[in-house]
Amino acid sequence: MQLVEHATFATLMLKPLQQQQAEAFLAHINDNRDIYEEVIPFVSHTHNLAQMQTVISANLTRQSQGEALFYTLWDSEVMAGYLLVREINRDANWAEIGYMLGKQWQRQGITTMACRWLIERLFASGLDKIALCCNDDNQGSIAIAEKLGFKLEGILRQYFVVNGKRRNMCCYGLLKDEWLG
Repeated sequence: MQLVEHATFATLMLKPLQQQQAEAFLAHINDNRDIYEEVIPFVSHTHNLAQMQTVISANLTRQSQGEALFYTLWDSEVMAGYLLVREINRDANWAEIGYMLGKQWQRQGITTMACRWLIERLFASGLDKIALCCNDDNQGSIAIAEKLGFKLEGILRQYFVVNGKRRNMCCYGLLKDEWLG
């Protein structure tokens, strides 16, 4: 799948992740730390510009190797969120998507719209399945997964660590032939 240069969702512009976005990305995390810190693993380890630059560098390396795709969402000059293909598995022909959207832009349908766009592109690229995983108590992400037609495939108990706590992860899947768009 090719990296897209830009797209628009409601009032937000999607752009490819770039190292020069580090300051804005860190500001976005700091402005939304209260909603991200318990659900997004890298947030609890990202408190300064050097740490943010390391996260971006690692992600851009994975992207250059064809393992993932990373985008930022912008409201003019302010970073509003992050949209990603966290993993691409060409052998099994699936990908896992993820997202984070600042509280100011939530509950406007933007995440659903952006995920729908991403799912369309992934299926058009020849993938057969999309996964979406989240904390088992993340009701907002669970609602988005279900709204998009994903089916709960299981809960991985104590699967990952967020902010020093082991967390359960719900794993949802969507097959290409189930996608209604």
